Order: sequence, then C-alpha cells, then structure tokens
Amino acid sequence: MRSKTNRQRILPPEQAIHALHPQVPKNEVIHALRERVKELTALHSTVCILQNDKLSTREILDRFVKLIPPAWQYPEITAGSVLLGDCESRTSNFRRTRWLQACDFLISQKLTGRIEVYYLKRMPPEAEGPFLAEERNLINSLADMLRVYFERKMASKALLDAHNDLERRVKERTAELEKLNAALKTEVRERELRQKEILSYQQKLRGLSAELILTEERERREIATDLHDVIGQTLAMAKMKAGALRGACGEPEAAVGLKDLSAFIDEAILATRSLTFQLASPILYELGLESALERLAEDMRKRHGLRVHFTGDGSNKPLPTETSVMIFKAVRELLVNAVKHAKASEVKVQVRSAAGKIAVTVRDNGRGFAPTAAAGYGSDRRGFGLFSIREKVSHLGGAFRLNTRPGAGTLAVITAPLGKGKKNGKENPHL
Repeated sequence: MRSKTNRQRILPPEQAIHALHPQVPKNEVIHALRERVKELTALHSTVCILQNDKLSTREILDRFVKLIPPAWQYPEITAGSVLLGDCESRTSNFRRTRWLQACDFLISQKLTGRIEVYYLKRMPPEAEGPFLAEERNLINSLADMLRVYFERKMASKALLDAHNDLERRVKERTAELEKLNAALKTEVRERELRQKEILSYQQKLRGLSAELILTEERERREIATDLHDVIGQTLAMAKMKAGALRGACGEPEAAVGLKDLSAFIDEAILATRSLTFQLASPILYELGLESALERLAEDMRKRHGLRVHFTGDGSNKPLPTETSVMIFKAVRELLVNAVKHAKASEVKVQVRSAAGKIAVTVRDNGRGFAPTAAAGYGSDRRGFGLFSIREKVSHLGGAFRLNTRPGAGTLAVITAPLGKGKKNGKENPHL
C-alpha cells in the first residue's frame, strides 16, 4: 500500500482549474464555477418540474419562471417571463427593458412559446449585451426542454384521443351488432326488453338526480351558514366598532369617514344576507315552503323589478324535505325564466293543498313560447330547465304541467304528494 505521503492530494475544483490555467485569476475561476453551478441547478430543477405529470400547464410555467432569476449572473435585477400560446407566467418584479435575452420555440403550427429574460438596469457588456454566452446556451437549452416536453405531452394526448376514439368506435360497432342480433328476435320480445331497459335507466337517472339535489342543497346550506355565522357576524361587529369610534371621535373629517365606513359595512351586510338567501333560503327550513316562496317573491321584486303576487292558503303542509327543496328551486327557475326569457312584468304564484297533494301555480304575462319548448325538449337553456323540472317532479311522485303559446303568457302547475315532513318547517336532519 502507498503511504499517505505518496498519495496524490485531491484539489478542490476551483484550485484544480486554476492549476490547469494559472493565467486566469482565481477569483474569476470561482465566479465562473458558481455561474455554471447556477445554470446546472436551473437545468436540474427544470427536469424535476417536467417529471411531475400531475402539474397543469399553468403550474409548470409558474414554477419554471421562478428558476430564471437565480440562474442568471445578476439575480437581484433579473426579471423573466415564459409564454406558451395564450398562457403566460411572469416573475413578481417583471418589467420590460431594453436589456433583453429571449428564445422562441415552436411546438406545432398552432402553438408557439417564448422565454424572455430582462435586466432591470444597465450592466457591463458581455458576449450578448450584458448577457454571458453561457446564458445564451442556458436559455436555448431551457427552451428546448420545454419544447420537447410539450411536444411529448401533445403527442401523448393525441395518442390517448386516438385510443378513446377507437374505443368509441368499437363500442358503437358492438352496439350496432347487438341491435342487429336483437332484430332477429321476435318483435314482442324486443319491445319488452327495450321497455324494461328504458324504465330501469329512467329510474336510476331520477334517483341520481334526487341525490344530486340533496347534495347540492346541503353544500349550499353549509356555505350559507358560513356566510352568516362568520362573515355576517364579523361585519356586524365591525359596524358596532365603527359606530363606537364615530361617537368617540372629535374630529369632523374623521367622523364623516367613519360614517361612510358604516355605510359601506351596511351595504356589505345587505349583500351577505342576499347572497345567503340565494344560496340556501333559511326560511325554507325554519318556517316552511310558503314563507320561503313569499320571501322569494319579495326578493324578485327588489332585484328585478318584477311584480310577483303570492297567495297561500295559510295551512301547514307536511312535506318531505326533498319535495320542499324541489318545489322551491322549480319556482325560482320559473321566475327567472319569466324575467330573462318571457320579459314578463307581472307573475302570480299560488300555493294550495287538497286531497293529500300540494299544488303550486306560477302564471306570468310574458310573451310565451313555442309548444316544442313547452314540452321541455327545446334546444335552449329554458327548454332544458323545464325538462329538468318535469323529471325531478316526476321522480317525487308529482306532475308538472305547462300551458303556453307565443304572445299568451305562461301557466305552470307543479303538484306533489304531501308526506311525513314536519309541519313547523324544521329541516330534515339528514340534509
């Protein structure tokens, strides 16, 4: 074995380079090494970002642009941006100046990208303005890495689309073969099977629709509760504090400012209450359907100037929570249609109950519409909404009837069975 005195001593990188190039000052060697380390760090970090398949294009660009300043010679005055199609990310200090280093890259004929690096003030001249030649190589490498990554991503998406298209075609062809095979059976048997399938799918869709209504309403109530309990109470406390400060303030200008602040807080409180009601009417659960519809009529008058006349029979109606929520949403949809589509100036809403059923009538003096849309199969948003109401009411054992024609207004009647709901309007604990 060699003795320790005979072993060759391993020099640090900067000393090794200085030993090979003694004519270069040591401080320049160290500076050059640090710049190369910064560039390698940027390249390595970019690789790490591009290896994360869970990141969206926006997230990739946001993370990538943060690597630009530390990788250039003067990080503290470096700003950068990266553009890909219509998506652009910039550093927080981004500002365009005349000291620019940029690189364009082409992903496809319709998708291009660009990396821009700016110095925010004049710096000593280098190989490319104030930029190093190595920095030109770095920006070219980074642009090439982004180009390759997004080319691969587009190719993967195209491959996946082609695979899905093939699967779709196989399914379509399989369905066609099944239809041809079914055609060999007797006409009666074929009709019976199709009728059973249709009924089964309709029942499943209606069940999912009802479950979706409850889930949506539960989430709306949670949001509305948070608005009321957190934001509403905070605004109320802020109003009280502002009022106290106003009373204790002796400066007229400050008192005027606090008065304006109180007015702004009042507006915020009103907006919060309105939004809370729009998300989930607490009246529906506390006082019942009639009170909620009466409040809805008042809200439509205030917000849209629509004259809504509400009439109820004043009786407590035992309704399941699902039925109350469905009827409330349906009436709100009909009132919105009266404003947006029918251009009505007056609507009458009536609630009555008899023979174990509840009936809600909504009549407007709007311009009406064609029978195809009234059937709920129109291509516009109104037709889809009417179809949705009909399906939801049908699932709950009720019926939805619509009578309209152009220039004659619209009459909508919703009927649903009364159930075991609580008469005092308290909510279903499972909602």
